[in-house]
Amino acid sequence: MIAWSYIAAIAMAAVAFLGTWRFFKTRTGVAMRATAFDQEAALAQGINVGRIFAIAWAAGAVLAAISGIFASMPPWGPAGMASRDGAFFAFRALPAVILGGLDSAIGALAGGLIIGFAEVFAGQYLASYTGVLGTGYQQVVPYIVMLIGLLVRPYGMFGTEEVRRV
Repeated sequence: MIAWSYIAAIAMAAVAFLGTWRFFKTRTGVAMRATAFDQEAALAQGINVGRIFAIAWAAGAVLAAISGIFASMPPWGPAGMASRDGAFFAFRALPAVILGGLDSAIGALAGGLIIGFAEVFAGQYLASYTGVLGTGYQQVVPYIVMLIGLLVRPYGMFGTEEVRRV
């Protein structure tokens, strides 16, 4: 049987995703994307950049609060998850985001899948080489994959090189 907290977390994630996607179609969302792309051009178009920054911080805080609420619910917490686990998730997400490209959500998803597959491969198929590799190699694999990916594509798989013209 699936725990109700899993269903609630999936439903809330879907609502947050759809709400964020819909928000970026509104006038304020378009202004936010324009500000993120080029602040000077957004100012020239009459967009209140300070207000957009405040809205972006507020939206980020709301989404972080929702994540924190669902991370503290059973079966993950409060006994299943400690405050120190945040660093665990951050250090898992960093290689995925950088591998995918810092300016691409799809790239971050693809980077996460690649990192996940590499980590599972390292844990399952390279376990017989524990005497040679040691026991902590599985935690290093995401960073090795990230470095190899950055050697091939310095801006990530889906990242774009920003060209500034004067």
